[in-house]
Amino acid sequence: MVSPVGSGSPPGMTAQLAVSGVEMAEAAELAQLEADPEKGGIPGARRRKKLGPLFWAAVTYLTLLTLAAIFAPVLPLKDYAKTFKGTSKDGPTLTYWLGNDGAGHDIFSRIIYGAQVSLIVAFVGAIFALLIGGSIGLAAGYYRRTVDTIVTAVLDATLVIPPLLLALSLILFLDPDAQRRVFILILVFVVLSIAPIARVVRASTLVWSEREFVMAAKTMGARDGRIMLREVLPNVAPALVSYALIVMANLIVVEGAVSFLGLSVPPPTPTWGDMINKGRTDLDVAAHIVLFPALAMFFTVLSLNYVGDRLQERFEARESVL
Repeated sequence: MVSPVGSGSPPGMTAQLAVSGVEMAEAAELAQLEADPEKGGIPGARRRKKLGPLFWAAVTYLTLLTLAAIFAPVLPLKDYAKTFKGTSKDGPTLTYWLGNDGAGHDIFSRIIYGAQVSLIVAFVGAIFALLIGGSIGLAAGYYRRTVDTIVTAVLDATLVIPPLLLALSLILFLDPDAQRRVFILILVFVVLSIAPIARVVRASTLVWSEREFVMAAKTMGARDGRIMLREVLPNVAPALVSYALIVMANLIVVEGAVSFLGLSVPPPTPTWGDMINKGRTDLDVAAHIVLFPALAMFFTVLSLNYVGDRLQERFEARESVL
């Protein structure tokens, strides 16, 4: 006959069974909390998988704006360079959805075509900055020592210079006559974005290069190039892509500031910054001339920042679970 626990069992066995029972109870409670995060479950199990309606609203806005900018030539938009007589400084109507500026131009069509300049320079600039800055940061974080010291010193020296001052100086030096302004803007924005992106990639590479699977690849004799491309880069890429959206938002702000100063794409091509600059003299009588392009820039930058932040939080939550 088997005696009940505590009566005839040895003390050691009784203590072991008691500990096992506590562990099973804790495991069951932990599983219940993870299944129902609203009751105090572990953050990041399920709660962070939902991006939320604001995220999808921002994505929808960016998608519609990008599609409108791409297909602007085939859309039924009014000529952005045409002056419509008798409509100077008129507010929004059924014919002119966002009204007209001081010269009688249709503001809605100019905002759509102005989005082309902002999105092109921001997107292309971010892509090249990702390739160059990502490579630099990956090498610095992986090799460390002398390479990391030199790269970090150069990046710190670059970040000391105010971005807007550097942008204005490069634009005036490389293209004073505005003949190749779009290409110069992209080149300037790439230079401005390399250092921030390289620092982010370096910091992330420092963490991932110490993981067990990287150490195992080194032990097996894998080459450094293969380890960086096959083991480290796929884990660094998600956070890098989310940060690239924030970089794009910053580049749009810089492009708007450059346009406001008259150093962006020359007329008749519209830009948001140039529209704000030309409409500021009519703020007291026709505030919509400045309001609508400013809102377009505001919501674009806000959407890019919000999407980037939400994706960054999601990727960080995934990394913390590993």
